[in-house]
Amino acid sequence: MSYQVKLISREKLTAEIALFRVEKPQGFQFLPGQYCLVSVPPTGFQDDRGLRRPLSIASSPLEKELLFLTKLSESAFKRTMAEMAPGAAIILDQPLGSLTLPADTATPLAFLAGGVGIAPFRSICRYATDAATGHAITLFYSGRTPEETPFVEELQRMPQQNSRLRSVVTMTRVEDPKKWSGLSGRLTGEMVKAGCAAWESAQYYIAGPPAMTDAMKQTLDAMGIPAARVKIELFAGYEAPKPR
Repeated sequence: MSYQVKLISREKLTAEIALFRVEKPQGFQFLPGQYCLVSVPPTGFQDDRGLRRPLSIASSPLEKELLFLTKLSESAFKRTMAEMAPGAAIILDQPLGSLTLPADTATPLAFLAGGVGIAPFRSICRYATDAATGHAITLFYSGRTPEETPFVEELQRMPQQNSRLRSVVTMTRVEDPKKWSGLSGRLTGEMVKAGCAAWESAQYYIAGPPAMTDAMKQTLDAMGIPAARVKIELFAGYEAPKPR
């Protein structure tokens, strides 16, 4: 089943990343952490990959609107999104994906996010906080600079509302210490161990660009985390995210 909705607004968060607010159609139900295929109207941009892409839903099911976060590029799909005016018609397919909260709240969860890979985790953390699900979550979020890191302030504040949520953020390109006093450098195994007391028994979710997910897979393997306790969602081109 598909849904036709309208674009409410678009906001360029950084030079490369934009946030799109879209109507949530009646009957559209999804689990926090899922994605859906999004089709945009033809406006003149064309390429062989078409005007349809999988995008993770960054909003919680409890929020009134749907949020989509995407990295801009020269593809026809991204160029169309970047120039769509409010009111433009968008087609949404049924939500998909298994990068979602487990029914069991006893297993601690550790989320490893890079770039726009924060989208499903913002959805999950917002829902877990507002619905008081009781899941123990540690979010590890790697960005370049605070200005280039979507939702960073919200995700740092969220643990004040949810005692079961911990947020660990590191920046890789901080040039002015006055703008960032937190962790710096790429996300490492030592950071994971220090940030998550239950790291040895946690279920791990990874979402981000291929280079980041590959690095995190290797990090978790070196930490002795079994592959069965690792779910991965890639944010790479047209290919739909494939949890493993």
